[in-house]
Amino acid sequence: MNRPHAGPRTPTMEPWALASFLGALVLGWCPLTGLAAVVAGGVALQRIARSEGRRRGTGLAIAGMAIATVILLAEGWLLGRLQDEVAVSMDEQASASINGVLGTGAPPAWDAAAGCSDADVRAFRASFAEAVGALKSVSITRREAAGVSAPVVTTAFNAVGERATAFGVARFAVQPATFPPELSIRSLEVEVGGRRLSLPAQGDGTAAPNDEEGTLP
Repeated sequence: MNRPHAGPRTPTMEPWALASFLGALVLGWCPLTGLAAVVAGGVALQRIARSEGRRRGTGLAIAGMAIATVILLAEGWLLGRLQDEVAVSMDEQASASINGVLGTGAPPAWDAAAGCSDADVRAFRASFAEAVGALKSVSITRREAAGVSAPVVTTAFNAVGERATAFGVARFAVQPATFPPELSIRSLEVEVGGRRLSLPAQGDGTAAPNDEEGTLP
């Protein structure tokens, strides 16, 4: 008695392909999940290629990898834009505060720990003007942040006056729960011609020249 021949076996869905597609579609916004979706899609394509037609899901695997890649690239671009905006905001705030101390700009917002009075700022501004002349421009040269719970931003700058250029460092406290971060100035030091001026005041206001131009110890 002849037995009927069984029809061709239907390929089964490759689970890695399904995982790649669903992971990218549902949780692709998470960078780790997006990377996992790309890896899962690659594994699925390899398993399908070795199955000799017994597994399917190539389209899902490719779609999952494509979706995850697009989301990761978009997130990277947005993160870069966000970092640039934060950096610009912090530099603008720092420049405005430094101008407010050294020049004729609006007085800056001082951190509560600084303890500077208007009289202190006026005296510091007069000493600076005596050393370099009226302030012409301020340029930020370096910015560093330290601390997690109470971060402090240290900003190095050049202050160009009518008669000379002063090299300075300003330190800022970051106000909690603000975005972009709001800065309040905590201290400022400038050095010109071997003389250091500090606000709040530190020592007698003099310092030996540095070997490296443009830095304060």
